[in-house]
Amino acid sequence: GEERGRARAMGTQRVQDLLAQAGSISEQKGSVEAFCLAIDAAVEPGSATAQQDCALVVEKVLSTEVSQWVCRDALQYLVPALRKLSKDVHEKVAERILELVQPRAANFEEQVTVVREQLSELLEQREQWCRAAEVLSGINVDSHNNRTFDDRYKLQKCLKIATLFLRDGKPQRAENYVNRAAFLLGVCNDDPALVLQHKSCYARVVDHKCKFLEAALRYYEVSNFSAKGRELDPATVLLDGSEVGKLKESALRDAVTCAVLANAGPQRSRVLASLYKDERCVKLEGGVYPILHKVYMERILGPAEVASFSGMLQSHQGGEKVEHAVIEHNLQSASRLYRNISFEELGRMLGVEPVRAEKAAARMIVEGRMGGQIDQVDNFIYFASSGEGSGEVESWDQQIRSLCQDV
Repeated sequence: GEERGRARAMGTQRVQDLLAQAGSISEQKGSVEAFCLAIDAAVEPGSATAQQDCALVVEKVLSTEVSQWVCRDALQYLVPALRKLSKDVHEKVAERILELVQPRAANFEEQVTVVREQLSELLEQREQWCRAAEVLSGINVDSHNNRTFDDRYKLQKCLKIATLFLRDGKPQRAENYVNRAAFLLGVCNDDPALVLQHKSCYARVVDHKCKFLEAALRYYEVSNFSAKGRELDPATVLLDGSEVGKLKESALRDAVTCAVLANAGPQRSRVLASLYKDERCVKLEGGVYPILHKVYMERILGPAEVASFSGMLQSHQGGEKVEHAVIEHNLQSASRLYRNISFEELGRMLGVEPVRAEKAAARMIVEGRMGGQIDQVDNFIYFASSGEGSGEVESWDQQIRSLCQDV
């Protein structure tokens, strides 16, 4: 213990002496070289005092007594040297740099940018997605001071920040950067990896907003993505860390999930048909295809199948969302099986109260997603595809309209 204490004191004293020497040199080049020696001593591998020593260096370099030019050159040397530190120490030192440099950040944009990139990477490795995104979003990509960022760099950073916010379950914050990336894609559309990453992010944002029909279409587009002239290798790793091949497979599975969750109606049926005819869906893992098969064939989903499907869903897709989707699907399926049915029997079939079954049917009819008419006197629904029964109701309505016109 005493030896460790002496070693810690010696290490810190050595750095203090080197910093004092650097501060005493008035000539810029000599001062920078002295600071570099102090930095080398502070980040020396295996040092027990690395954190304290680096803190001393940072505070001295960023003090007001050091000229801006010496400070900038010393930071330029320090920033890449931080990678020699352990991850925990590296993170703390990076945070300290950003804290102290904040009032003068505009003077050191290049160095601050690298520090933010390093810190964001460390936080991402610790799965602190939101903090990683916030650190990265602190980069002033629109600056025109000491460093000008090209559109490709801006696009990469917008997409990276979006993916981090999405992983943390913050689609609203991610959407801002997805929208910014959309403008930049106009001048950077020659990189298929960035185009695919943007399409994937957009699909996930729409999914989180519970616009399931659009999300299904967007996911399906991602699963079929093919760059013109530059085909992506399935093993290519994107900004969010996923491989192209696995991303496409995952997108196809998400397309099926969102199609099932979408409001029942002709548009959903068309999307389901495209997915059902896609041979890749048969090979999807996780029990997705059996659900797709039953939904496409317009068969009623039972409690066991609903429970199985619910287990595949993300938190924003479950609960009332899946319950609503299943009720509408089963209602549409019932319209193919029955000419007419009472609300009481329909509610029993759907597993809900008769009043709720009536409201669901009325909404689908009014929105044009299902053909039929409701008889509130006898508490029956007549489906438009039911042939004779609905024909009688339609004929009766026509007679009433004619009578009213005569009167």
